Amino acid sequence: MNILETLRRTGGLSAISNRLEISPAESAQVADAFLPFLIAGFRRVFERAGQDGLLFQLESLGGEEMAQAVLMPQEIAGSAGDAALRLAFGSREGARNVEAQVRDVIELEPTKLRDAMRLLAMLLGGYLASRAEREEINVTDSMATLLKPNGDKDPLDAILPAVEG
Repeated sequence: MNILETLRRTGGLSAISNRLEISPAESAQVADAFLPFLIAGFRRVFERAGQDGLLFQLESLGGEEMAQAVLMPQEIAGSAGDAALRLAFGSREGARNVEAQVRDVIELEPTKLRDAMRLLAMLLGGYLASRAEREEINVTDSMATLLKPNGDKDPLDAILPAVEG
């Protein structure tokens, strides 16, 4: 399953465009550049902690409601997105390193880029939590399937060393 297409279909990219007052093309560009890093970050947590461990951590951040919060017109605290980024990248510094990599390929105001990254982390985190919960009723796009690598190389290898244990 293509996560970028899922974000389009479910209104996630439109919600980012509306919240940040950027064009749909800009939100898609940010998602296209950032999602490989975000997926790799959540995959690392999945590999280290297992599905139950990742799900527990996502649930502690709000679980499925993270995605719902982005999709609804309510106010969102930036701390929710920051927590999802720290989960994926291990620390605030890790999230900043990824942001610097994305900023090199995206021409978007830094504050809007950071906010888009927060919103994407909430969307993907909420979506993964939802998938894990639905997996119990035999939904085929499991968390493991969604986090499966799309090639040989982890995009985080160059900027964030993998943490063992």
